[in-house]
Amino acid sequence: MGFSEEEVELYSRIIFRSSLWLDLDRGLVNEEEAVARLAAKHPKHAQGIERVFADWYAMFVPLEGVKLLPKLKEAGYRLYALSNFHRDAFGHVRSKYHWFDLFDGMVISYEVHAIKPEPEIYRALIDRYGIDPKESVFIDDVKKNIDRALLFSFHTIHHTSFEETVGELRRFVMLEL
Repeated sequence: MGFSEEEVELYSRIIFRSSLWLDLDRGLVNEEEAVARLAAKHPKHAQGIERVFADWYAMFVPLEGVKLLPKLKEAGYRLYALSNFHRDAFGHVRSKYHWFDLFDGMVISYEVHAIKPEPEIYRALIDRYGIDPKESVFIDDVKKNIDRALLFSFHTIHHTSFEETVGELRRFVMLEL
């Protein structure tokens, strides 16, 4: 977006590490409300806040791991998404990336008013789709989300790189990845 390193850190702190961002992902506020409240709280940075919200969808790019989804689906594995997203952002990525169609079900944070690693979002996934965590693999790039999934008895993979995730996944699936 053409920001300096200092501005990137500033807007990251003001926006993405704010409690309001978490409320956005919980579906308790919408983007318009978030922008207005953040701009009111940080009036000197209101223009930058508006710019970040206007352009931040450009930062959404899928992780390399999505190329595993068709192989897993073709092999008969059921796929589910559990993700922190607010309504507008999810609508954007859902319409842009058609690999979402490969999922047998999804629980998105704004729908259930809970975010990972809060137990309610995991419970929503398990209950909605009748998932047995002991027969499931949960993959996430955030360690605290992995730690919570372990409490529900999921097998887990902490994603740190595509190669490591594929290596770990081979322990659970009978498929050449």
